[in-house]
Amino acid sequence: MQRDLPALAGTEFDVVVIGGGICGAAAAWDAAQRGLSTALVEQGDFGAATSANSLKVVHSGIRYLQHLDVRRIRESSRERTALLRIAPHLVHPLPVVVPAFGHNVRGPEALAAAFLVFNSLTWDRNSGLLDPERRIPSAHLISRRQLLDWHPGAESPQLTGGGVFWDGQLSNPPRLVWEFLRTAARAGAVVANYAEVIGFLRSGPRISGVIVHDCLNDERLEVRARVVVNAAGPFAGQLNVRAGLGGRGRLPVSRDLALVIRRPLVRNRALALQTKYRDPSAILSRGPRHLFMVPWRGATLIGVNSIIYQGDPYNLTSTDQEVQGFLDEINASDPSLRLTFDDVALVHAGLLPIEGGNLAHGDISFGKRPLLVDNAKEDGIEGLITAVTNRYTVARLVAEHAVDLAFRKLGKRAPHCRTAETPLLGANFGTVSGLVRDVIAAAGSRLTPEAATRLAWNYGSSYGDILQAIPPAPDSAKTLGTSETLKAEVVHAVREEMAVKLADCVFRRTELGTAGDPGREALEACAGLMGSMLSWNAGRIAAELSEVQARFPCRAGTDFEAQTKTRRL
Repeated sequence: MQRDLPALAGTEFDVVVIGGGICGAAAAWDAAQRGLSTALVEQGDFGAATSANSLKVVHSGIRYLQHLDVRRIRESSRERTALLRIAPHLVHPLPVVVPAFGHNVRGPEALAAAFLVFNSLTWDRNSGLLDPERRIPSAHLISRRQLLDWHPGAESPQLTGGGVFWDGQLSNPPRLVWEFLRTAARAGAVVANYAEVIGFLRSGPRISGVIVHDCLNDERLEVRARVVVNAAGPFAGQLNVRAGLGGRGRLPVSRDLALVIRRPLVRNRALALQTKYRDPSAILSRGPRHLFMVPWRGATLIGVNSIIYQGDPYNLTSTDQEVQGFLDEINASDPSLRLTFDDVALVHAGLLPIEGGNLAHGDISFGKRPLLVDNAKEDGIEGLITAVTNRYTVARLVAEHAVDLAFRKLGKRAPHCRTAETPLLGANFGTVSGLVRDVIAAAGSRLTPEAATRLAWNYGSSYGDILQAIPPAPDSAKTLGTSETLKAEVVHAVREEMAVKLADCVFRRTELGTAGDPGREALEACAGLMGSMLSWNAGRIAAELSEVQARFPCRAGTDFEAQTKTRRL
């Protein structure tokens, strides 16, 4: 796939989607699959904002038991199943351990009752999942001894056992976004990154397209469409203000923070930690809400810390003070962790729509719902749909409803949506273990079994694209520095995946920087390789390196002590 902005200006599309996060990507794939001429534009890189900066969990729906919200439990379970079905190499079952204390609402008896209801409501959680490795077991109780065997640090006199339920884990969220987009493009959609919508084309009360700024070439173009789907996530509100909605277009959002901790605090399964904060919209509750420690690339992801965000979404930053505050919250939940700022390898911060909250006490309503608005009915703006997902989990479903609405606005009968059943590109294989064996066999002596497994998990049945990018020279399969990322992955990302900035490769097309700073040697090797392909001069390479290095927290004694203490996300 190549970036081709002139192709956007040459026709009138049925639908133009604003936003290349998971919701916009899913909408583009759905619209194209159902036969609509489709375009998608993204102001930055695909999947670079909220979609990449999260706990990387596909929720099972169990959190909605406390809200007595059966609809959202069913939706979450079905959508987790859909993602396991259409992208099994990128979504994996994740067991989550919940400690139980005493014999009251936090005890195993209450947990058993909740699991009984939850298992009954999600009885079809394995529908269509033929790979045994992707099937979700029933939630069940475990003994105190079993819990401590898995997590010795959970020792407490009040501990009476625990339970295990299963979420899904996104092994590479930006690559899942990319696979949606790649599949959409194969179906005829035209997509472009670094293409910012700076205005709307208007014909009276009707929007007839968007005005786009090509951020790479500093050019302006018009993209005409009969329907515009604003799927720009936290930026959707400001865009709607530009469309003429005024203050009505603004969306209340929370800033959700997750930290990559260098230490492997958990292995093979996630662990819930109870905090002091409550969900004010919960009807039934075991007490304060939880943080979750999740295994991540040999390190640990911990999240989430949420606050009501009142700033400009375009200027979202994460300060050392905010990170330290979250560390304090984690340490209060489990003092044995003794986390310090030096333990932080990477900071993830994203913005999500919320229903309400108490800024002073840190309580935010997690009775969140996605937003789908026909702006003709709500605001008198014809030709505009606003679609914002509140969870990565339900983005595909939100996109489906948005495309259904687009068909109604086009005066057409909507064909059946098939995105919940149709595998994405890269998902054409039987079982994940069989895929891994195939990659190991195809790679031969060129890759270690570990590298071949990484290839299978990231690229699925498209692994051959990377093998083809490995030249025959003996050292051609070497990795970048001491990292596990292959040079061939960078070559492929530039040639075929619209990677045009160093950050695109480091944080999204490859795993290079997704668990923290991979080291100066690896970053310089990646920048040098991209620079040779994209004709960067020394100044451009230095600027790209500086931008990437600013994403990593500063540690005492590193070469980057002079970096800014505020990270632009």
